[in-house]
Amino acid sequence: MIAQTEHELTGYPSVDKPWLKYYDKALIEEDIPKCSAFRMLYERNKDYLTDTALLYFHKKMTYKMLFQKIEKAAAALAALGIGKGDIVTLQTLNMPQTVILFYALSYIGAVANSIFVTEGEEELHDILLTTESKMYITMDSFWSSHRNAVLGTDVTHVLLLQVAQEADTVTKIVLSVKRKSPNAECLTWNTFLAFGNKKADEVNDSSLPMAMVYTGGTTGKSKAVVLSSKNLNALVMQYEHTYVGLKRGGVFMNSLPTFIAFGIVCSMHMPLCLGIVNIIVADPTPMNSGKYFAKYKPNYFVNGIAGIESIINHPKVRKMKLDFIKVLAAGGEPVPVSLEEKTNHFLREHQSNARLCIGYGMTEVASTVVTSSPRADRMGTVGIPLPETVVKIVEPETTRELTYDVEGEICFHTPTMMLGYYKEEEETKNIIKLHPDGMLWVHSGDIGRISRDGFLVVVGRIKRIISIRKDGIYHKVFSKLIEETLGKADGVEGIVIVGREKPAIEHELVAFVVKNSQREEEEVKCQLQKYAQKNMETWERPIEYRFVENFPRTDVGKINYRKLEEMAK
Repeated sequence: MIAQTEHELTGYPSVDKPWLKYYDKALIEEDIPKCSAFRMLYERNKDYLTDTALLYFHKKMTYKMLFQKIEKAAAALAALGIGKGDIVTLQTLNMPQTVILFYALSYIGAVANSIFVTEGEEELHDILLTTESKMYITMDSFWSSHRNAVLGTDVTHVLLLQVAQEADTVTKIVLSVKRKSPNAECLTWNTFLAFGNKKADEVNDSSLPMAMVYTGGTTGKSKAVVLSSKNLNALVMQYEHTYVGLKRGGVFMNSLPTFIAFGIVCSMHMPLCLGIVNIIVADPTPMNSGKYFAKYKPNYFVNGIAGIESIINHPKVRKMKLDFIKVLAAGGEPVPVSLEEKTNHFLREHQSNARLCIGYGMTEVASTVVTSSPRADRMGTVGIPLPETVVKIVEPETTRELTYDVEGEICFHTPTMMLGYYKEEEETKNIIKLHPDGMLWVHSGDIGRISRDGFLVVVGRIKRIISIRKDGIYHKVFSKLIEETLGKADGVEGIVIVGREKPAIEHELVAFVVKNSQREEEEVKCQLQKYAQKNMETWERPIEYRFVENFPRTDVGKINYRKLEEMAK
C-alpha cells in the first residue's frame, strides 16, 4: 500500500491512506506468514530455545520446554480422536495449560472454542450442543456444577485442570494440587499427557478455523466469532511494524483472560511470537492489576480502563519509579480523555517516558485495528490504522464513503477480519459487506471520523445514539460526548449516560455517576446540574442523576450498558 502525498489527497481516507506516512515500510499481504499459529510461534523462536517463554508463579518455562509440552499435548489430543476441524471447548483460567492446549489444538488443525468462565450449566450445555464439541476442558473446581452440561452432547472426553499443576513446588503444596479427581471418568492433566506417546501429524494451514471467541454482549446478544491462524498472525506482524517498542527478552504481564480475542492475540500470541517473557497472572481481574504490576514490574502491560485505573491508584505503584514500563496500553472500551491525561501525568511524575497507548478494534477483527504509538500519538484519538489495515467512514446504513472529518460509521478492511460468526450466516452478512470498491469491509457499528493526517476519533456506538424530541424538534444525542463533558465536573470519577423510553419525547437521559469518595452526593449532583446548564443544550441534559459505587460490567470487564438501561427504567 502506498500513501498519496499531501497535495494528491483525493478526499477519501481509504484511497489516500494518509496514516502510512507514520510507517517506514508498508506491510503487504505477502508479509503475513502462511502457516498455523503454532508454526509461527515455533519459527519465531526455534533459535532461542533457552529463552524464557512463560513465568507462572515462581516457575519459568523455556521455549524448548513449551514446544515439548505442546507436541505432547497435541499427540494426546490426536490419540483421543481429536483431529482437523474438530471443536474443543475450553472453560479455563489463565495458566500454562491453557497456552499449551491452545497451540496443541493449532498443531493438529482443531479449533479452540474459548468460553467465559462465568457460563453456567445451561449455557454451557447449549454451547456444547451447538458447536458439536468433541471434548470439554475446564477447571476441576467447576466440574461439580457443570457435569450435567455434557449429557446428551457429542463430548467424549472431559479434561479437568488445576491451577498449580504447572507451577513451582511450593505453590503446588500451598494450593494442595494433589487433590483427588472429583470424577474417575474425567482426565487429569497427567493422565491426559500420558496418551501423548506417538507424535501427531502437524496441520500447517493458516486459513483453517483455529479459535472461537465470543463477543462481549454489551449492547446485544453474544455471538461466536471464528478466527483463523492468518487472523492472529497478521495482527502480530502489524504490531511488529508499529514501533511501540516490543523487543525480545522484555517482560509482558499477561492479565487478560484467554476467552476474549484481546487476551488470546495481544496478551498471548503476540508477545510469545516476539520472544517476550509472558508473565501469566492466574486471576486477571482488573482490580488486581495494580498489585501484580507492583510485584512483576513489567515492561509491557495491556488492559482495559479498570486495569489502568487499578495501577495508577495502587498505593505501592504510587511510590515506585516507573522507568521500567515501556508500553502501557488500554483498549476494549472507550478511554476518556480525562483518564488519558491523568495516566500520562502519572507516568511523567514517576519518571517514565511512556505515554498511555490507546487501541481500538473489536472481536470480529481479532481485537486491534487502530492504535496510537510513539510516532502517532494524539490526545482524544485512538491513533492510526495498523499498517495492513484500511479504515473508511461511511454514511450509516449505506456503503457510501465520506470524506475527512465527517462523522459516520467506521468500517475496516483488514487481514484480521474474522471468517464469520459460527452458524450465523445472516448475522455475518450484516456486518461484513461488499462495497463498490470490490473489497469486503467490517461495519463496526461505531460512529467516528478520520482526520486528514489519518487519526481516528471514535464518537460512540450507533446503538448508543439516543433519540430526543425537544419542542417538536428531533435531536441525535451521542452518549459518549455527554459523558466526556459532564466528566469534567468537580467530584465526578466516572459517568455513564443511558436513555429511558418516554413516549412523548422518545427518550429522556439518565446519568449514572461514580463520585469522588470525599464528596457528598447532593453536592456532586448540584455541580453536575450547574455544569450541564452552562455547557450543554437543553436536550442534552440528564433528567435524573443516580449515584452508584461501581458500574456493572460484563464478563470481559466492559461497562454493561444493557444492565444500566434496565436499572434506569
